Amino acid sequence: MMRTTPALLLFALSSAIQAQMPGMAPAATPPSPVPVVASYPDTPSGQLLKEVKEHAQVVARVERLCDQIGPRLTGSDQLRRAQHWAMEEMKRFGAENVHEEAYDFGLAWTRGVDSARLLSHNGLRFRVDQLAWTPPTKGPVQGELMLVDARNLEELQAFKGKLKGKILLRSNPYDKRPPLPRRNGMDFAAFAAEQAAMTQFLLDEGVLASLSISGRKNGLNYTSGGAGRDPKKAALPTAYVPQEPYKMLLRQVAGKEPVRLELNLGGTFSAKPVQAYNVVGEIRGTEKPAEVVIVGAHLDSWDLGVGATDNGTGSSVALEVLRAFQATGLKPKRTLRVVLFSGEEQGLLGSRAYAEAHKAELDHVQAVIVDDMGTGMIKGFDLQGRENCRALMAQAIAPLNDLGVRELSLRTMNGTDHASFDRLGVPAFAAIQEPADYFEGTHHSQMDFPDHIQADQLVQGAQAMAGTAWELLNMDGRLPHGPVARPRPAERTAPAPAAKP
Repeated sequence: MMRTTPALLLFALSSAIQAQMPGMAPAATPPSPVPVVASYPDTPSGQLLKEVKEHAQVVARVERLCDQIGPRLTGSDQLRRAQHWAMEEMKRFGAENVHEEAYDFGLAWTRGVDSARLLSHNGLRFRVDQLAWTPPTKGPVQGELMLVDARNLEELQAFKGKLKGKILLRSNPYDKRPPLPRRNGMDFAAFAAEQAAMTQFLLDEGVLASLSISGRKNGLNYTSGGAGRDPKKAALPTAYVPQEPYKMLLRQVAGKEPVRLELNLGGTFSAKPVQAYNVVGEIRGTEKPAEVVIVGAHLDSWDLGVGATDNGTGSSVALEVLRAFQATGLKPKRTLRVVLFSGEEQGLLGSRAYAEAHKAELDHVQAVIVDDMGTGMIKGFDLQGRENCRALMAQAIAPLNDLGVRELSLRTMNGTDHASFDRLGVPAFAAIQEPADYFEGTHHSQMDFPDHIQADQLVQGAQAMAGTAWELLNMDGRLPHGPVARPRPAERTAPAPAAKP
């Protein structure tokens, strides 16, 4: 799952946020238990729920994906292998019109060998992980560490003439300064322009590299992506450091003796831009085949772990929906379309490309539902402010209420692929899920392995997606399309409480 900002901004925003969050991550909360359903009604949705409960392959499928193929950076050979595998799975489950759709991505990036060791003080070697799509260092580089926690270009100007040959610490979890005044109405383009100017300033000053603190505790590291898909944009070799060694570096820098570090970041770019792909498979509708319900997830991942919960789980659930339809022999009135997107982690690129390519057909999309919050069970859907969709969505999840699927929130959550359709007026909703250990553990970290999948939670999620899809495919009503008036960020108040049908 991508945070709500474009990929260009991920590193800058995470650094700014982390600098004002000493705890860095919430305490882990055990997920709510999955409700026990003694029996399922002899209805189409009941048949789907029973089939998934008794014969689900979701966990084994994630294990095969992650153990045999592994992490799946967009543009990588591993993602291409995963996409070919997914198409074979779709065909095995009886899907029609199985194909992939290409879009222009930019430069691919491959992680190399990253290392760091202190040349002063205790001589410690510690973990660093390069921010994807940032350039490598020129082999191992040596420089003095310096804390530069400037939050904007104006603050950064105070360091002019002091940065040549330095390796920067860019996060300060002990920062006691009041937050900067909110700049109402500043859009992402303006923010990106300022961040680009800051990067260019650092490069012009002769900075060697930049380090930032991980957003995860207990030795975990975190990764996201920089702006390097476009070779014309300035970028600085950048890495994340786990919290414990990073805080040690801060203590050392606060002392009198200079802190010297040797750093090697070995990521490499492809020689030329590459294409990326989305994978598509369908079960054609019997009565209204031109009308479509899209069940989506992203197949790409980051590469510190193997992408099990972000988003091997959601991809496996989407494939499980196809399997359950085939196993029960149920034929929907509308067309079920499963789309496994790529480029999600770089800014929803695959889903945006797909939505734009199919713009003329979007009026015929009944709804888009997306699973992208890890292993936790599904409790409902965020309606993106679409109050006019509440009644029909309540109808769609009513057969799932006993499974714990009850919440319909008006919250706007733009951090995954449904947002690419929502912005074009399509009713498109992300599943509300139990957090399990997602944001404090597996999300974008080296902990993202299948060991952290909770089977009963994931099976319930597959039931929820299959049942919701069936109801949307077969109900008489059409979900209303069109733009939704939403408050500007500066005007937003707390999210509306979740409503229950």
